[in-house]
Amino acid sequence: MSAPGRRGWTLFLAEDPAGVLETIRSEDRELHDQLVRFLRALAIEAGAAIDADKEPPGLPMGDGRYNLDVPRLPVLISYTQYSGLREFRVTDLLWLG
Repeated sequence: MSAPGRRGWTLFLAEDPAGVLETIRSEDRELHDQLVRFLRALAIEAGAAIDADKEPPGLPMGDGRYNLDVPRLPVLISYTQYSGLREFRVTDLLWLG
């Protein structure tokens, strides 16, 4: 159940991934915007999966993270889930460009 006044799941970028996203923004605005849209959709899709007692997207790692290739973009991400907070945290964002 979500907190009062709070709908859906949120996605938070740790400091290093946020820095990579800012670098992408300064060098390739279109890629940045596509990645932001993907991250927004990931929060919705992964949250719906967890709410339905299913695994979220990506390859589960032994340390609680999920690794995910971003389709059609030169980006790999790792994220964790915090069901009690209804939040995902991107711990790694690798830009292969």
